[in-house]
Parts: sequence; structure tokens; C-alpha cells
Amino acid sequence: MKKRIFKLALAALMLLTAVFPALGGGGAAAAGTAKASDFTSIPALAERLDRVLAGDVSLYGDIHCTALVPAPLNTRAVPLGRTYYVKSAAGNVYSGSSCYIYANAVYATLFGDVPFHGYDAGWLNSRRVAGDLAEAAFESFSRLGVGFGALLRTTANADGSYNGGAGHSLIVLAYDRQGITYLEGNGDGKGLVRVAEKSWDSFNKTQLSGKGRRISFIVQPTQAYLAALASGGDGVREPVGYFTQKRLYRGRFMDVSAGAWYAAGVREAYELGLLEGQSADRFGPYGTVTVAEAVTVCARFLSGYYADGWDFTARGVWYESYYAYCRRWGIDVDLGSPDSPISRGEFARLMSRALPEEALTAGTAPAFGDVPPGSRYASAVNRLAASGVILGENGAFKPDSTLQRAEMAQVLARMADRSLRGK
Repeated sequence: MKKRIFKLALAALMLLTAVFPALGGGGAAAAGTAKASDFTSIPALAERLDRVLAGDVSLYGDIHCTALVPAPLNTRAVPLGRTYYVKSAAGNVYSGSSCYIYANAVYATLFGDVPFHGYDAGWLNSRRVAGDLAEAAFESFSRLGVGFGALLRTTANADGSYNGGAGHSLIVLAYDRQGITYLEGNGDGKGLVRVAEKSWDSFNKTQLSGKGRRISFIVQPTQAYLAALASGGDGVREPVGYFTQKRLYRGRFMDVSAGAWYAAGVREAYELGLLEGQSADRFGPYGTVTVAEAVTVCARFLSGYYADGWDFTARGVWYESYYAYCRRWGIDVDLGSPDSPISRGEFARLMSRALPEEALTAGTAPAFGDVPPGSRYASAVNRLAASGVILGENGAFKPDSTLQRAEMAQVLARMADRSLRGK
């Protein structure tokens, strides 16, 4: 059974190049340039992350954990060998030095736990998701479900214990196919806690293979804990299959206002790599969806659901690779001319074929008066409606109407994220 991957919803999103400005070789973000709203929309967690970015981490200079140690971002190096202490929410006290203990302190500030050596004894809110990895990559991280806040320990020691300059500890903030953004303590001896951005190749060279290290373990907060932290809000995603966030949105499209009924759908579909804009800063929410565009997003959904890393690079007409991929799955894509508009009913029929039974949500389909029981698309419409993927309006679905890009975004987002269904 596939592992359900969990991610936090992002409050605001931006162009990838703005989030990873130095992907070619990596770099450290200056103090004040990173903020919690770039990475989480859960207010309680954002407040904790802002404290970390401001240097207020729960790190102590004494075993009784009474003398709080200030840890300002990018101000001074931590002398190797100096011992500090950190306390978990369960009251356990651990000690360590440099990046090792700073990563634990940051993790404890964010999630109330101390991963220590990667063992689960004493944890309240966390779980271990991986261990003993030779390299980091988008594909492996996605399949493992590595998410925001995951603590990575890179070391030559099998148990992940501290071993001076031969290891490093860091906390994941975001990643996509191009690279990874993370928090690190005493990064290269240049600061106590800083934000670093690197391509995967650079990360592996500087943190793993190039240093003779492996990832000894990865620990991250549980979905249940983050859901509780969000207090029932929509700050927690419930992705289906292997869907993971691939990029940041941060208000990318100027024609999608934050209060628009389709804003959440556009954001989610863009973050998951299902939709592109009509230009760099325009989405075109009321544009008509063509058959070729519908087949394209169907293929992207399937590939994202199974995280198969399929290469859709065009080798002729731009949409041919998407048509070919859907046909591999036995999906009927002979829906008319690729450039012709697709109807809402036909889009429902197409996308229903891409949504596996295991990804459905139990429910009862509403009775759409304009969807005849024996019609070509009736079963598909009812199947998606019962899962809250399509909603209709005033008892009607309008199956013969052309599909708008905003509507397509909503359907895709609800298919990929259970938390958005019925909304």
C-alpha cells in the first residue's frame, strides 16, 4: 500500500527563482529575508518559526535548562566542542554541540520533540521516516514523504550521533526538482542558524558524498500533530497518492485575487505541478480549456499520483507526449480536435478515469437534474460528486458547458488534496 504523503499548505507562494536564488551552487539567506509565511499557513507554527528565524530558539547553557542561550541568525559562529542543552516537551534533557544540538533545539521549538539519535523513545509528536540514505534527491524525498520541518542528520556514524566536523544536522523548509531550502546550525562555521539554498547536486557534494557522509536518519512531525496544531483549519494538506509540493506559489498570478473562489484551487494545482499559467504572471481563470489542455492535466495527475517521474518533454507537437501517456493507462483521449473546447461533462469523464478507487472519499452524489442517468458522462460525474471533487450549482452541473481554467484548477486541487473536497 502506498504511503500517504503529508505536506503543509503554504500561505503565499512565489516564482521558483525567487525562492532558490542560488540554485547553481547554493548560498545562505541573509537575516530578515526569510519569514515563516513563506513556508506555512498554520498560525501557531508560523509564530514558532518566526521565533527561530529571529534567533529565539529553546537552547540552554545548563543541564537544568534555566539559562536560555540567544541564537541570533547569521551573527557569530558556535565554537566546536561547547556543550549546550535542549529539553523536549516530555521533559527529557539532551546535550550536544554545534549544529547537532542547534538542529535539535530548533526542532524542539517548532514541534516539541527532540529527535536525539533518531530513536523514537520519548517522542510525542514525531516519527522517523527514513534512514541510511547515500544521497538526497527530489524523487526519494517525495516517495518517503519528507515534509516541512523534517530533521536530517548527515554523519558517518550509523546511529546518527554527533561526531564533530564529520557530520551535520539541518531542517528542511522546502524542496522541488531543482533543489532544497533548509535551516542549519553553525553552517560552515558562519552562523548559529541560517537559511541555506542549494541544488540537489550541490547539496550532495557539500553535505553527503563530497564529505563522506550519509543521511543517518530523517525525523519529522506527524500528520496528527500538525492537524491538531492547525486546530481544524485548512493549514494541513491531505494529499492522495505520492503527491508532494513541487514549488512555491506566493501570489504568482496577478489575475488571481486572494479572495477569489478559485484561489485555493489555483494555488494547490500550481504547487503540485498540475497547472501552469498562460504567462509568467497571468493565470487566465476564465479562459476556455481545450481538449489538449485537459489531456495534459490528466497525464500530469496520473504521473504525480504515482510519482513515476515521467518525462513529458515534447518531441513533436507539444501535447503528443501527454496523449501517449494517457493511452498507456487505457484512457480514451479521442475527445475531438485537440484545439477544440472540452465540456464539463467530458472533463469529468476524463478525470474520473485518472482517480483510483483508493483516492475516493466516501459520500453520496448530489442529484444533478441536468445529468441524465444514461448519459456518456453520468457515472463519472456521480463518482466525482460523491467524493466532493465536483459540486455543481443549485442542483445543476451544466455538463454541456465549456470548462473554464478556474474550474479545472478546482477539480484538480480537490482530486489531489482531500482537505479541499466539498469546498
